[in-house]
Amino acid sequence: MGRVTHYERLGVRPDATSDELRDAYRRAARAAHPDRHGTSSSARMAEVNEAWRILGDAARRRAYDESLAGPPLRPSPRGVPVPGPVPPAPMPPVPPGRVPWRFLLCMAAAGIGIVLIGAMFTDPADPAVPDGILRAGDCVVVGATFDVAEVRCDGAHDAVVQALVPFDQTCPTGTEGFRDRQGMGVACVVRRVPDPAS
Repeated sequence: MGRVTHYERLGVRPDATSDELRDAYRRAARAAHPDRHGTSSSARMAEVNEAWRILGDAARRRAYDESLAGPPLRPSPRGVPVPGPVPPAPMPPVPPGRVPWRFLLCMAAAGIGIVLIGAMFTDPADPAVPDGILRAGDCVVVGATFDVAEVRCDGAHDAVVQALVPFDQTCPTGTEGFRDRQGMGVACVVRRVPDPAS
């Protein structure tokens, strides 16, 4: 014996209208309700409720009907229909898209123009104000106790920091090591060559 369908549980034909389905559900629910027939009918009531949940909603009913119909028939090599999925039709080739080169070049030229005009009408930024934290590229003065402190690069300075290393490491070749005044490690600096004109 095959599987019992939701239509059979409600006692209607598969082409029943929604009103016929509703009336059939009410009859089946009264016949299987546990209040009337005890807890032994609760499984039957659950089946009736599930049948109504599926068949009472148009989208679920349509999907259920399609599942009952089985997979569509596909032609066999001999021309006899064979159950199974129908292979999808091949997609036509899609031509490659055109790249809007003129538009891209115009946008690039406009962007370059905006940057150049902005550079012409803005003042150069003031040199960074020393914040006391040494970084590579900072200008420093060497103190009497062989420690270095950050100063502005547009003023008098003794050296430029090339790297910062921990106390237990050595500075790279071509640099001198001085203690950072903040105690953060060793500042490896390159001494500034004094200008003979000054």
